[in-house]
Amino acid sequence: MGILEELGKCFLPSHEAFIFMWALLLLGLAAIAITIERWVDINRRTDYDAPSFFERVRDLLSQKRSVEAYQICLSSGRRALPRILGAGIRKAGVELGLVQGAMTEESVHMASRMEKRLSLLIMFGNVSTLLGLLGTVFGLIMAFAAVGKMGVAPTEKSALLASGISAAMNSTLVGLTISIPCLMAYAVLRSKVDAALQEIDRYAIALLKILNPPTLREKKLMSIGRNRDSEEVADTDVTPMLNLMVMLIPFLLTSSEFVKIGAIEMKLPESTKPSAVQAEAPAEEHQGPKLNLGVVITSKGFGIFDYFKEAKPDSSVGDKPADIPLVNGEYDFQALNDRLADIKKKALYEIVRRYTQDITESTTLVELSNAYQKLEPFTPPFFADHESIKIVAEEQVKYKTVVAVMDASRGYRTPEGNVTMFPNVSIAGGIVQ
Repeated sequence: MGILEELGKCFLPSHEAFIFMWALLLLGLAAIAITIERWVDINRRTDYDAPSFFERVRDLLSQKRSVEAYQICLSSGRRALPRILGAGIRKAGVELGLVQGAMTEESVHMASRMEKRLSLLIMFGNVSTLLGLLGTVFGLIMAFAAVGKMGVAPTEKSALLASGISAAMNSTLVGLTISIPCLMAYAVLRSKVDAALQEIDRYAIALLKILNPPTLREKKLMSIGRNRDSEEVADTDVTPMLNLMVMLIPFLLTSSEFVKIGAIEMKLPESTKPSAVQAEAPAEEHQGPKLNLGVVITSKGFGIFDYFKEAKPDSSVGDKPADIPLVNGEYDFQALNDRLADIKKKALYEIVRRYTQDITESTTLVELSNAYQKLEPFTPPFFADHESIKIVAEEQVKYKTVVAVMDASRGYRTPEGNVTMFPNVSIAGGIVQ
């Protein structure tokens, strides 16, 4: 059901590939309609007992009752074999030399009627595959464009890329889902028409021999012509290989991009002793307060330190009560995510309010983030480290807990959209797996 729900969302106007999905849906409905119509028409033209019908016509002709034989053929309506035999019987009463031409003409007409619109199924199958591939290319373009867009945080790149690839793969899935049944329907209908035409040819030749028996020379020429026409040259179809290559190349490129963005950039803890270069740095470079955000992971929960709190980050806080204690013996990562979002909101408010008067303390985090992005590439000196966080862990803290804390600190989900919080992570302390 998850796949069906995901495919259903692709038809909404809010989805990037909804145009391709609706085009594929229309192709699928047209293919279904043509398949049903062709199946009904072919069955109606071949709905007869050929051996019994031919035996009855032959008996009437042997009794010189050609008028009755012709009336039987006319009473069969649009059925292929009776119409072809009837055309030959009718011309036999006028001139025997016209029998073969009349039967050939009617046979070609019946073949064209039964083969009508069958080629559209092949066309729909190929077009649906190409539309699916076009949706794939479009989705990949959107995905890589989102990843390469300026101002997109590393934490959001994976989500944007995954969304574009999902759109690409969904269109490919729908395209192949339509293409494969189209090819199968064409194969079934084509074989049914070919079998009917072979049966018609067999009985038409038999009737021709009855109405206008060929001479020995004509029999030899007919035999040579049939042997020559039976030779067919098979062409190599490289379309599946081309489609495979078109799919593999973007897939490999996408995989390599996932590998590159899958790693989380981290920093080593900053040295507490200033270097000579730092000592000689002018005081102007250090103007403005720092956020100095830190999270300490202890056996009791999470301790949080920042500019808005008097205490400073310290790794020896095991005896102090945790700001976010354990809940039923488990770390409360959602509460940590909410607390960090509140700190991010305060920091952005202090930055943005110095450059614009359009915000208040009730402004949402998403609105503050959008307002800050409008200030870029200018970087305000106030809270210059507002995208950085330090994580300190006790020795007994496991690696998966640290990773979960990193996930909780990098982004925040709201009904209005996702917000990047602290993508620059520094880790200190002892961690065991």
